[in-house]
Amino acid sequence: MTEHPVSSKVGTKLLFENERVRVWDLRLNPGEGTGLHRHESDYLYVVIGDGLLQRVDPDGTRVTPKQMQDGDVVFRAVGDDCVHEAVNAGETPWRNIVVELKDQQDA
Repeated sequence: MTEHPVSSKVGTKLLFENERVRVWDLRLNPGEGTGLHRHESDYLYVVIGDGLLQRVDPDGTRVTPKQMQDGDVVFRAVGDDCVHEAVNAGETPWRNIVVELKDQQDA
């Protein structure tokens, strides 16, 4: 099995970062994926426009695509490690805004 690199870049473009949050713009054309990436902290994303999103696990397992609606907000609590790829399984461009919540134990 070929090892694929895992990135800490969870979006297309970093929009903002401070000591508490990191905000990404994520845009994918139909059929395009993010590549494997790692979430190291809890995060949420806000869907911009309707679309069909599919998670792909590191072993290549494809989860059933999820129909998303404009304005949907999804929160994910991250355990020790969260590695996956997001794929635009729809026929139109995908966009969301991802907000990573940085660890506040030291703040």
